[in-house]
Amino acid sequence: MFQDDKGQFSAEFILISLVALIIMGGLISLIGSTMDKTQTADNGGARIMGEKIAETINTAYVSGNGYSIDMDLRTINTELSSTSQPFSFTASISNSTGLGVVTVVNGAASSSVNLIPKKFNGTTTNLNNNNLYHVKNVNGTIQIT
Repeated sequence: MFQDDKGQFSAEFILISLVALIIMGGLISLIGSTMDKTQTADNGGARIMGEKIAETINTAYVSGNGYSIDMDLRTINTELSSTSQPFSFTASISNSTGLGVVTVVNGAASSSVNLIPKKFNGTTTNLNNNNLYHVKNVNGTIQIT
């Protein structure tokens, strides 16, 4: 390079370098933002599914002995899916901590929702996205078949 008596070349070089760094920083934050949106969508879908399952189970419990309701996870799954990206999940119901909890896992995202009932009976404690389940209150114990 040649020497500049007034320092104009150095000032321009610093200004161009600063602009280039700002542009690269913006691109990096844009990539990170897109990945955050994908993770947020996965978390949101898992939370929505957990809330829907919990609402169905809580409704059966609160409505009293003998009340039964069908929980069609296929319909809910269709609402959360798009043509380019199907929504798939697994849900498990447990009361190991003394509280009823439904945990929904969607890819790397997981969401837990508390339930009102604490007693569960039946063979089905793991739910998947392509089934119809029958939820019934039998003397305060929830049966899912």
